[in-house]
Formats: sequence, structure tokens, C-alpha cells
Amino acid sequence: MADPLDHEQSPSRNNSLKISLPTVLCTPDSSDKNDISLKNNFVTSESKLSLPSNLGTPTSPLRLSSPMSLPTSPTPFIKSKQSSTLNPNQQDVKNNLENSGSATGNPRNKCALQPGHSLMDWIRLGNSGRDLTGVGGRVRPVSPAELAAHNTQKDAWLAIRGRVYNITHYLPYHPGGPEELMRGAGMDATQLFDKVHPWVNYDSLLAKCLVGPLTHDLPSAEELFESSSPSPKSDRLREPSKAQELVRKSMENLANCITPVRKKITSKSDENVKGSPPSKIMQSLIQSSDLPVSISRRAASSPVKSVEKPEVPPLRCDWIQTSRKITISVYTGPLANPGGCARITEGILLVEVATNGWLRTLKVVPEARLQEPLQLKVYAESGKIDIIAQKAEAGVWKSCELTPGVATPVSSPRTVDCKVEHVGEVSHDTVLLSLQPRSGPVVVPLGYHVRVHKRISGSECVRSYTPVGEGWGPPAEGSSPLRLAVKKYADGVLSPHLADLKVGDTVQLSGPYGNFQLQKLKSVKTMFLFAAGTGITPMLGLLKFMLLRSNPRCERVHLLFFNKTEKDILFRNHFEDIASEDKRFKITQILSDSSSTWSGLKGRITEELVSSVLEKDTIKCKEQCSHFACLCGPTEFTHAGLKLLKNLDMNENCIHAFMG
Repeated sequence: MADPLDHEQSPSRNNSLKISLPTVLCTPDSSDKNDISLKNNFVTSESKLSLPSNLGTPTSPLRLSSPMSLPTSPTPFIKSKQSSTLNPNQQDVKNNLENSGSATGNPRNKCALQPGHSLMDWIRLGNSGRDLTGVGGRVRPVSPAELAAHNTQKDAWLAIRGRVYNITHYLPYHPGGPEELMRGAGMDATQLFDKVHPWVNYDSLLAKCLVGPLTHDLPSAEELFESSSPSPKSDRLREPSKAQELVRKSMENLANCITPVRKKITSKSDENVKGSPPSKIMQSLIQSSDLPVSISRRAASSPVKSVEKPEVPPLRCDWIQTSRKITISVYTGPLANPGGCARITEGILLVEVATNGWLRTLKVVPEARLQEPLQLKVYAESGKIDIIAQKAEAGVWKSCELTPGVATPVSSPRTVDCKVEHVGEVSHDTVLLSLQPRSGPVVVPLGYHVRVHKRISGSECVRSYTPVGEGWGPPAEGSSPLRLAVKKYADGVLSPHLADLKVGDTVQLSGPYGNFQLQKLKSVKTMFLFAAGTGITPMLGLLKFMLLRSNPRCERVHLLFFNKTEKDILFRNHFEDIASEDKRFKITQILSDSSSTWSGLKGRITEELVSSVLEKDTIKCKEQCSHFACLCGPTEFTHAGLKLLKNLDMNENCIHAFMG
């Protein structure tokens, strides 16, 4: 990852994002006489949430862009009669709202959950691989009629901000009780959600329950133009009421604030000839949809062409806050396999994102001062990066300026100094180093490696190591460190020095290096992993990724792990725990120099041995392959594995060899 200061162009003011929006207040419909609370109180959109940034919402079907904070403003269109006098019943409602401890009059009265139904239990259920969507984990559009049909506790769906979730499995985990959550079942519950607890990060909580985007029924041509047979849907063409017009103008103002300003067209161009571009409100709707939509103002006109090159998609950004911290979310696209780093420089948060050989820098100018430590989390399947920063002073911000930089090719790997944070033992001759970059958190793309640099006896010594990722070492407070499994060789030049490092020592790293494309696993349901010795390190991240992915759901992961002796097996306890918790994972241990007490397989990687472990038909490529194989180990091991897989009729496109 190259230094952004060398390539980043100075962004213009027009490309920055600074949101300051009015509060939208709508009066209730006077015809609704049953709902006293709505009749005597205004429904406000004010909440401590974030709004989509000027680059739109994420394209990933698993994550929904979060809202941003709204400032307060004078209340428009308030009738004086509604605030003059209150009858006794109305006064009781007002008193209840004032004494509830909630801005919306809905106190957060939690109910006692059954044992095994805590938040951590819900997270474990979501990571178990179980289908919580009820539709096979395949994201698809949902019509309002279909949504309304799922309104029972045994089959409950609800929609929030255009996304439909299957909450059936979440009902017993809801702190407010199933009855409270069922109030929104079978309907668009956005308004209800904003009134009760708008601060809840529902998109993360219900990510594994996502069914798909909520569509809207459109009237047919006959209903639109046939005046002799009016239908209920034709009411949509009537002149809107004042309240509806207020909401429409407010939404359009909102879209104007969050949509980047298009350059002025001064001469005849393709945009002039082929039709005017969509309005800003339509652009906002397009960006917030998961469906491939092209919209133009003129019927039968060509869709607006994208200025950005397809191989360098624009970054989509968003932010959400609490009183203590702010989270910046960057969306690079599904299976983009991003890497990145973040740092605070002169009060500005700089986020570098690297994908497919391109580096882009996001400049974040906060409303108030930020402080370390920073946290950096990457979600490989959705291509989402979360940067979590701490606020120096508690409070709610009204704006945050996000400015994406121009994409530049990665000219040279980035070099960072890291401090040894922890030293652990993996085996009798292998240690696990936890390294924390001094400049800020760093995340290496899945399947990539870094290089360790050390000057020894006047010459520089370099060795390659693949970070093992989260879940394979001790839990870390704050930002996740880079963890390297280092095997100590008696006659080695660099490994003895690294194995003897102590907490507080400094190590220099460069990277990332690699060419692994996560897109190759897009339709893979069965994964075969061949590893020898420390060649297991690239497989650890792939193993976690395959077992946690949801679309398509992985059906099988088989690891063939080759070692010399039984004590050389790395992360053995971790593999046994995963195999016992997830039946989709199988590990076969093969030793070349085993003891007499070893009851497992013996030998080296050969076609006969692999054929005896794997049925030939399981890895034979067909017209539509749903399997993939990865190999890593000593050079001789990798070349032998490639040869035998080809002999077993596996296509080269279904194989990836990690060479360091």
C-alpha cells in the first residue's frame, strides 16, 4: 500500500460532504381517531442516526448503510389549535410521555430472556451457518403483498429502510420481548423502529436474517390510462395532499444534500443527446437499491453512462455515531477482498483502501477531535471496512465531512514499523507474534502475505509470512494486531531472531503481496485445502471465510494437513474444536515421520494417497464446477500437489497455489 501523500490529489470543495439537515415534522392524519398518541403528538424524523453519504449505500446484500445524525430546526406547519388546550385523557398521555424517560415516550423496558438467548448466543447462532433467512440465504426482492403474508410468530418478516428481514429466529432473543417486535411484523416498521430505538445497529444485528430489498407495486398501463374503469391503484395519480407534498420536498432536499453535484454541461455531449440524467432524488433511490436499475427521464432513452472505469469502482461511504465513538464504513463491493490502514494526522482521519492493485484514500474531517486507539475491521464477503475512532469529548455531532481521493495504482508496497504486543507458543518450535503497527491499524487482504525485513551482519534479510487472522490467537483489546506464525529453524538466518523477540521490540514489515482473487470463490460450495507445515497459515483465513459465508452457503471444507511428526501439527486444538462444532469441516492429518503410536495416515503427498482420501468424482471438474482447491507448503510439495490434481481431472481455474 503506497503512501497516499505521494498520489492523492487535492480534492475540491464540491466533492466534500458536510451534512446539516432540517428536521422533518409531519402532522398525523386527522381521520385516525383511535391512535391518541399520534393524534396529539408530532412524528419527527429527528434521531441520533446517520444518513447515507454522498456516495450512496453499499452494494452488498448483507450490509445496509447506516443513518447519520440530524440537527434540530424550527417546526413547520404546526397548527395552533393542537397545542392550545388538552382534555384530561390527552393530558395523561402527555404526562406519560414526559415521565417515560424516552424521547418518543417508549421506555426501554427489557424482559427477562430465557437461558441461552443472550446477545452472544444470537451471534453464535448467526455464525453457525444455519439459514436464518428462510429462503436459502439467497437475496431476492420482496413485494409488500409477500411481506404482509409473513405476520405470525412462527413466520415473521419486517422491513426497515427498504430491507426485509426474517425475524422469526430473533424473536426469543429480543430484549423487549417477542410481542413488542411483532408490532412491526408483516409491514414496513421503519417509523416504529425510529420511534422506539433508532440508535440500535439493526443492520449488523440482523445481517444473517436479510431476505432482500422491499419493492413497490407499480400500476399497470391499463390502470394508468384507462379512465372508464378506475381502480384503487389509480389513486396514486391524484394530487398529493399538503402533508405528502411536505414529505416529498423534504426527501428531495435530503437527496440534494447527500448526492454529489453533477458538473455543468456547457456543450453538446452524450448526456444532452441521449437524455437528461436522473434527478438527485432518483439517483439516491437507485443507489439505495440492490437491483440492477437504469433510470432516465425520457422514455426509451439510453441509460446514463458511468464516468468511472468498471475496474475501479467508486468507494461508497457512510458513518454512524454514538456519544463516545464514530464508525466510518467503506464499501468496496462483494468479494472485493480489500486491505487497508487508518491513521490520525493533524486531527484528520486518513483511511487507505487497496483493492486489485488500486489504492484510494478517504479523508475524514470530523466535527470535533478524535483520539486513538483506532479499530479496523474488514468483512470479506461484503467487502465492507469499518473504521472505529474514539471521540475526545462525549457528544453528538451534526456533521462529518467525507472526501474520497482519486484511485491510483499501487506503485510500491508500504513499509511500517510494528511493535511486538504479545508472544505466544503454537508448537515446540513455532511462536505466534502479535504485532501492532505504530502508525495505525493495518488489515491484509485474505490470502496475501507480508515480508519481514531485518539487517543482519550488514546485509538485509527478508522472509515472507501470511498473517493468521482473528480467532487463532489470544483476543486483543482495541485494534486487532497482525499475527505471524514463525517457525524457528536451527540453521536459519532470520527465524531464530524473530522467535526470540520480546514484548516491546520493533519489527519492520512491508506489503501486502499476493494475487489471490476472492471472486474465484463466488460460486464455490466445496473447498479442498492442501497444506504442509507452516503452509497452513493462508488456509486459516480461507477456512473461517468459507464456514461463515452465507451466499452461497458452503457445504464442505476438507483440509489435508501434512507434517513430519505429531508434535509439529500447528493449531491442532483449534481444528478439533471447529470440527466438533461444525460438521461441514473435516481434517485429515498425514505424517511422514510418525511414531508407532500414530493411528492416522502416513506418507507424503501422492496421487494414490489423495485418491484414497478423496473420491475422484468429488474433485473432477464438470461444466459447472462448485469446488475449489488451494495448496501451500514447500516448493516441492506445491508442485507435486498441482500435478496430481490435474491428473485427477481438476481444472486449472479451480486451483490456486500460494507461492511465497
